[in-house]
Amino acid sequence: MAEPIRILEVVNAMDRAGLETMIMNYYREFDRDRIQLDFLTHRDWRGDYDDEIESLGGRIYRAPRLYPQHWFSYRRFMRRFFAEHDYPVVHSHIDAMSAFPLAMARACGVPVRIAHSHNESVDHDLKFPIKELARRRLPIVANRYWACSEASGAYLFGEARRAEIRVVRNAIDLESYRFDPTARKEVRAELGIAAGQTAIGHVGRFSKVKNHALLVRLLGELRSRDEDAVLVLVGDGELRREVEGMAESEGIAPYVRFLGVRGDVERVVNAFDVVVFPSIHEGIPLALIEAQANGLPVLASDAVSGESLLLPTAESLALSAFIEDWADATSRLSRTGRCEGPIDILADAGYEIHRAARGLADEYASLYGAARKDGGRSCA
Repeated sequence: MAEPIRILEVVNAMDRAGLETMIMNYYREFDRDRIQLDFLTHRDWRGDYDDEIESLGGRIYRAPRLYPQHWFSYRRFMRRFFAEHDYPVVHSHIDAMSAFPLAMARACGVPVRIAHSHNESVDHDLKFPIKELARRRLPIVANRYWACSEASGAYLFGEARRAEIRVVRNAIDLESYRFDPTARKEVRAELGIAAGQTAIGHVGRFSKVKNHALLVRLLGELRSRDEDAVLVLVGDGELRREVEGMAESEGIAPYVRFLGVRGDVERVVNAFDVVVFPSIHEGIPLALIEAQANGLPVLASDAVSGESLLLPTAESLALSAFIEDWADATSRLSRTGRCEGPIDILADAGYEIHRAARGLADEYASLYGAARKDGGRSCA
């Protein structure tokens, strides 16, 4: 039997977060006798998905972190890496910072260099100038331009590249998220949520961009109106302790459930009545696709791509709106109930993983075959 073709996926770490889960959704669906994925990470710890990757036949490599002071050691590592490993197709998922690994791939003669945009903006922090310079360089060092949405692609690659952007949907196993009334009763009982209480859900890493502070303020506003609501937060991250402190300060800690990282999100979402996603910036949040597959009403900030709002019960609200407006909209949506036929709506929009994975596998195979035919190889 012929060896499978191997595609190199460049990531930060394969922890249980949105883009990493998206990659795993595709990887599980591939015929792995035909296509295998290997991973070049930029963290020194084992990610949440590392064990599963290895069990599926994937290989994991660890590069130095992309700090300015590490640039020369990073160049040396990458030059040596591509000299020792033959990857005709490199697919990088670290947004603007993809310019660095793809620049080295280009220098080493890698023929297919895919940059994949998962966002419509970046944090304006101390790293912003470096990220902005990298973003401007990226269309030069990449030669394939992929994105989770049209807007995400236009942001990272520029309007001039819009016609070249290939949208890869953040597809999921839609059937696994179909609403299950039995699971709803079980999960709500496990979490101590009474039958009449409104469960506001959110799935996401505790980081600045996810804006958990607004969620805490939202619950406080609803409770001040004597609305019997609880907030259910799935995920973990560097700001979790800070958010726990906010809930204590607001006096609402007994009404917040911190669930941590869960491997059964498709079961947990059945307990929700509404999902609120007040992100500061996003592309197509996987958690919103999952929530809508369950039929849940969704309230997202206007910083979240409108391309991710697929159901008639999915709405957007200005991030700058008063907390009272967020509370009004959340309360109203929580009473609308689940949308009818969400699976069909999302499948028609391209979010069904079985079909999407076949298409991506075929594209990988085509790119790999063309690269081999042209004689492309990594640096020697």
